[in-house]
Amino acid sequence: MSSRASSRATMIAIGGMGGFFSGLVGGGGGAVMIPLMTGVLKIRQHAAHGTSLVIIAGAATAASATYIAQGNVRWLLVGCMLIGSTAGAWIGAKGAMRLPAMRLRQCLAVFLVLIALRLILVENVDPLFPSPPAGSEALVAIAIGLVGGLAAGALGVGGGAIFVPALVLLLGVGQHIAQGVSLCVIVVTAIVGATTHHRQGTVDLMAAKWITPVAVPAGVLGSMLAAQLSDRTLRVTVSSVILLIGIQMFVTASRRIRSERRAPVAAPNVSAGIQVGEGNAN
Repeated sequence: MSSRASSRATMIAIGGMGGFFSGLVGGGGGAVMIPLMTGVLKIRQHAAHGTSLVIIAGAATAASATYIAQGNVRWLLVGCMLIGSTAGAWIGAKGAMRLPAMRLRQCLAVFLVLIALRLILVENVDPLFPSPPAGSEALVAIAIGLVGGLAAGALGVGGGAIFVPALVLLLGVGQHIAQGVSLCVIVVTAIVGATTHHRQGTVDLMAAKWITPVAVPAGVLGSMLAAQLSDRTLRVTVSSVILLIGIQMFVTASRRIRSERRAPVAAPNVSAGIQVGEGNAN
């Protein structure tokens, strides 16, 4: 198999895994796709985040349609969360370029591990706001949307890794409904973040062209499987996968940072008055 054909086969596989994960967990699938794009396809970290958002927009649209058909969406929460998430996605995408690539990867990894452990270790999750006063549920939803949007724009994960646990932990929303709401919000959030990344030049259009068509139907399959699982089983399944991904991402990012610190720094060419060599590319 030629290197080009092998690369295309890899992108198709990434689309299948990312899309399926998106539908299954109610997230964007970026937690699966970003490590594969940077590790296997060797796409730059920031470009992988931007490309992930382009793919997520398509996969989340398909997956959310299944949740909507099953009645697992609360539209008031969707509307409130969108208020915060669209602004957060734009701010996060603009700010992503200010963070070193491997530090960005570490931030994503730590976040995924903490959320996963919380949901795995606590069997019965008591919501922080079980009976919110009139209007306060909307404010909490806007805040959830803002934080998730920031993560989506900066980390390229769609925001579902924040949306779903936050809806469950803060408002006591059922797992299936939380995932349906998350996917509906992610569609708009991902579009905003992807557009901003594209304008900054941090989107690999070739990869997106091959990955997205596979991620869309895979997202539908994932959402159909999720409908067959109980809330607890779905929560543990989702959290276990996120935990493993988070650990792997943190370890690889930390190794990369240590290797870059040990690398010799190019000395300045005094006679020429210029710097010899370039710094490490992200």
